[in-house]
Amino acid sequence: MNFKNNIIRLSVNALFVVALIYLALQQTIYKQKIAYIDSNKVFNGYKGIELAKAQFQKKENLSKQRMDTLVGRIKMDLMNMEKFRSDPSKYKRYVDSAEYDKRQYRDYGQATQQSLKEEEGKLTQNAIEKLNAFLKEYGKRKNYDLILIANSTGTIAYAQDKYDITDEVLKEINKQYDENN
Repeated sequence: MNFKNNIIRLSVNALFVVALIYLALQQTIYKQKIAYIDSNKVFNGYKGIELAKAQFQKKENLSKQRMDTLVGRIKMDLMNMEKFRSDPSKYKRYVDSAEYDKRQYRDYGQATQQSLKEEEGKLTQNAIEKLNAFLKEYGKRKNYDLILIANSTGTIAYAQDKYDITDEVLKEINKQYDENN
């Protein structure tokens, strides 16, 4: 199985190298305009992503506050259970209350976790869609034939710095963001 995976991996890498050589030849022979952006740098520097992260953080903090409130109620129930251990009716009331609060804590935690995951995806996806639309418009406006994305998984193993337009793209998209917001 390992041998098979290595063959597949080598084949994919070879195809990728051939594609890059082809693109380099295209650029040299036909004077095509090709550039790349660093996806991590853009993702961390784009104000739209920053806003999405901040919005998500607010929702996450609110959820944490609510969870902390439920934990506080459970602790109070436990303290009261201990305090009224000798009074069966009050003790039972706090046992029931603690069980109810624990269920609420568990149910709220599960619902919130799923909701936050979905919300984070929506916020991030919205910002990425705006970024992709900007890159498409930017490429047309600047007469690029191709804009590649470099990322940590090795999409581009090497390219000369002169092809890196990340800072220029970030400057323009953040300027556009500021103008629209």
